[in-house]
Amino acid sequence: MKYLMLAYTNAQAWQNALADFDPNGPLPPDIQAACEFYGALGKELTESGEFVTTEGLAHPSHTKTIRPGAAGAEVTDGPYAEVKEVLASYAIIDCESYDRAVEIGARVADAVGDTIEIRPIMDAFGAPDL
Repeated sequence: MKYLMLAYTNAQAWQNALADFDPNGPLPPDIQAACEFYGALGKELTESGEFVTTEGLAHPSHTKTIRPGAAGAEVTDGPYAEVKEVLASYAIIDCESYDRAVEIGARVADAVGDTIEIRPIMDAFGAPDL
């Protein structure tokens, strides 16, 4: 069964990290630790056959929200400044059970401090196999 693992991070911390980032300098210790954790987890999940894909997302300032409107689709900027947590990345993992997916998500939350959401991916017939 495949699961979508969404990672949410603190919006202000992300903004601060971008402001302090020096592409020619060393990574801050917390970011270095997160990179090392994700590298080790990726290797483990690849070796176990549970890794499918993962991607980081662009800063939320590049986000557009599209909703249906009376005159057609309405496009707005978003998310907005009052949002405290923003979606920072996603991963798709293929696990034998929902409990295993939650276990992996808990490890990420413990290691890097992000909020993790686990959602089963629907099969071709539109229903998760729970």
